[in-house]
Formats: sequence, C-alpha cells, structure tokens
Amino acid sequence: MRLRPKYPMQFLVALVTAFLLWYVLAAQRSENISVRGVKARLTLVNIPRNLVLTSSVPDTVSLQLRGPLTRTLDSSNPPEVLLDLSDARPGLNSYPINASDIPLPAEVDVVSVDPPAITLELERQAARLVPIRPLIDGEPAPGFVLGEVHVVPWEYTVEGPESLILALDAVGTSPVSIEGAVGPVEAVVQPALP
Repeated sequence: MRLRPKYPMQFLVALVTAFLLWYVLAAQRSENISVRGVKARLTLVNIPRNLVLTSSVPDTVSLQLRGPLTRTLDSSNPPEVLLDLSDARPGLNSYPINASDIPLPAEVDVVSVDPPAITLELERQAARLVPIRPLIDGEPAPGFVLGEVHVVPWEYTVEGPESLILALDAVGTSPVSIEGAVGPVEAVVQPALP
C-alpha cells in the first residue's frame, strides 16, 4: 500500500508553508539570543559563627551569559553569585563557582565564570581580655612630671582571628594629650584596635 496525498498541490503548499514558518521562528529566536559578559556581585553566605575571614574577597566575578539577555537581565540590578560557606574549615578553602550558585532566569545559561573558583582563608574566632595601655602625647609644663596613669576599665575584650588575638599583649588608646599640663588630666578615649 502506497501513501499518496489526495490533493498533492495542497499538500505541497502546506509543507512549504510549515517550513517557512519554522524558518522564520528559528531565525527570530536566534536573533534574540546573545552572549554577553557581565560583572556579578559576589556574596558570601552561611559563614560559620566560629570562623573569621582573614583573606581578601573580590567584590565581583565576571560571567559570560547566553540567552535572551535584553529581556531577562536588568542592567541596574546585576546578577549575584551566592557562595555558600557552610562547610568551611579553618585554613585555606577553595570554592568552585557553579551555575547553580547564580540565580538566573531559566532561559539564560552561564557560558563561563572568571575566576572559576575563589580561595578564601578562614581562622577560628577568639576572644580575650587584654590590658589597656593609654597612648600619652606631649610633655607636662616645666617643673612637672608624669605621675601614675590609671585606666578605667583597665582591661578590654578583643575579638577576632585567633592568631591575631593570641599575639596581642595589650590594646592602645587614642592619644591622651598632657602637653603643658600642670595637674591631673582626665580623658575619655577609645581603644585603638590593630
């Protein structure tokens, strides 16, 4: 049994029309799809509470995106890369940037990411009481000498990366001027943290 259209001319016209319609739609779709480089904000999320970031972090990463970008991306609100640090450990940690880390519309694909990974150094958070040593500036008036220095409170709790906190033996203050003083000097000062 052979299949033959009952109306061959109408069949041919329908086939040509279907092909032309497909061609026009495919061409129109390919015109809207483009590849463009954009800067994406880098945001660190889920940093463990007992760890402190001790390395520098880039503000942005470069992305090459493909898709109908003019319709789907707002230039005033660039994409954001969410880097999850929930599994971070003390020391150097390398985090590859995957397409799943970048919330984008479904029709937009990530072609490339630069840098492809971010290396971060984290350290344990530490807290410690250290003595306060005021920074004395200037000289008292002629005939006067610097006597006892009293600090209230005399200790300060510092928090930060464990290596820095353990190496800290005291905390200074903003300068206290005794220039030309002829009697006791009282000053309210702030700790000068390293």
